[in-house]
Amino acid sequence: MVATRHRFTDLARITDDAHDLFAQWAEEGAFSPLFDEDKVLLMRLAVHEWLANLVQHADFGDRKPEILLDVYPNGKRVRCVIEDNSRGFDLDLHMERRRQALDPFPDRGMGLLMLQAATEYLDYRRGDNGRHRLEFSVAADQDPWLTIPF
Repeated sequence: MVATRHRFTDLARITDDAHDLFAQWAEEGAFSPLFDEDKVLLMRLAVHEWLANLVQHADFGDRKPEILLDVYPNGKRVRCVIEDNSRGFDLDLHMERRRQALDPFPDRGMGLLMLQAATEYLDYRRGDNGRHRLEFSVAADQDPWLTIPF
């Protein structure tokens, strides 16, 4: 697989469309053999959680939603960048509040913690272009077991 970009504008279909992409990539054997099925599932989980959060919580104001997904495979590692034109939020503050208020088996609110646990590297910030940018990577030698504090 070479670097690829996908553009989404329909929030009602975005998670289904992203899952279709992952199914297509799996069928094509798009990733390096070093990047096994467990790592593809971690990447898929991370992408799904971020897109689901955008659908449920993002404020796009009067703008038509536009979400870009860039995938950069590099043998043992895949880097993903998700950019959107929402108003964004303070991810670090939200994560800290979530950790402090963590109930033993919450019904909601685990998505960002799963995203963090599924990735080797995670960064979220406002880009120079005014868009919000989540960047993360998943590595072939990463432990496949999620380390979420239940």
